[in-house]
Amino acid sequence: MVSILKMASVLSCSFLLCLGLSTTVQAQDMKTGPSEGESGQADQKDMPSLKRVHIIQGNVVRVEYGNYFVKQKDGTEVILHTDKTTQMMGQFRKGDRIEAKVNDQNHALSISPTN
Repeated sequence: MVSILKMASVLSCSFLLCLGLSTTVQAQDMKTGPSEGESGQADQKDMPSLKRVHIIQGNVVRVEYGNYFVKQKDGTEVILHTDKTTQMMGQFRKGDRIEAKVNDQNHALSISPTN
């Protein structure tokens, strides 16, 4: 009778140990995030569900109806679309130098001042 009780306790302990380790591995995977390419950055073409984000730096040329017209260092002018979801790190007007994180549709996710 004792051997059956010992076997049941050993099996239940091993089951709980495996269950605990599997959740630890899942949590570790969530911390590390997506796989990284050779450059050390996440490979954006392998992540269709995540939107690609790029940074635009330049001087504000004008502001019209929540759209910021920014002239970049190379002379190209970009229109940044903003809405209530855009994180604004201040108020910007003509002549201000800014850095904006934008998605593929030039929707500004955040705008902050630069020096």
